[in-house]
Amino acid sequence: TMPFAKAVQTTADFEQAMTKAGTIAGASAEELKAMTDAAIELGASTSLSGSEVAVAMSEMAAKGFDANQVISSMPGVISAAEASGEDLALVADTVTSALNGFGLEAGDSGRVADILAMSANKTAAGVGDLGYAFKYAAPVASSLGIGLEELAAATGIMADSGIQGSQAGTTLRSALTSLASPTD
Repeated sequence: TMPFAKAVQTTADFEQAMTKAGTIAGASAEELKAMTDAAIELGASTSLSGSEVAVAMSEMAAKGFDANQVISSMPGVISAAEASGEDLALVADTVTSALNGFGLEAGDSGRVADILAMSANKTAAGVGDLGYAFKYAAPVASSLGIGLEELAAATGIMADSGIQGSQAGTTLRSALTSLASPTD
């Protein structure tokens, strides 16, 4: 009976996680069903479980994404997590920071995911480093016309030089702010 009990608990955990994601996203009953169906499908067709997808959906909803935006973002978020080997919730948080910081649409999550995976694989910058850069520096970079790719590349260069995490993000923000309003 142990495998059965574990299956029942797993199902309960998934349903609880989906209810939380739907509530945070302000989903209607119909939208919650669509989110749940997407989580089940992604859980079956990727290396992640439905419950992991549900937790990532909650993360994205908490950043202000509605149910439809969450659903359209998840394939890109999952591909970035798989490509980088990083935790799905961290990747979801980083993708939403990039989308929000650069004023991009949820549909751009695939592009953001590709940039994350490329940066994480080609430089010493992990997804966490990029997350700090996007949180701290993306709004300033965006206002200066500096794109997501350039900010990710700058973060990678800094990480390669030993400047990582929040230090990289705050250093980039400071440098960009200085460029925006240089001293005499």
